[in-house]
Amino acid sequence: MRAPLCFGCQRCLLGRATIQLAAAFQARHLANKDASDIVLPPEPTTCCMSGCPNCVWVEYAQTVAKLLGDNDERAREIVLAKIKDPNLRMFLSMELRNLKQLRDSAEEAKKKPK
Repeated sequence: MRAPLCFGCQRCLLGRATIQLAAAFQARHLANKDASDIVLPPEPTTCCMSGCPNCVWVEYAQTVAKLLGDNDERAREIVLAKIKDPNLRMFLSMELRNLKQLRDSAEEAKKKPK
């Protein structure tokens, strides 16, 4: 089991920087790949088709977006291509678009000076 990272120790700061560099490299590497090159997780099979706010397909889309380096549009296209029901597809399309807008507005709020 690993010890938690602290903020003052040089070893922990170096480890934190290494982790951030590795994540940035992985994001750049995944952005250059096609969706067919990336191994996607198995599709969810426990969807109740009722349009609940914590839908397994929304979680699946967020996982795929992380695998694609936070590329929400490509993840949305991949997930919507797998869904046959037009009602569920429309619900997920709106839900994923809303989540992207919320994330973008949160990032803009962080960037604005107070």
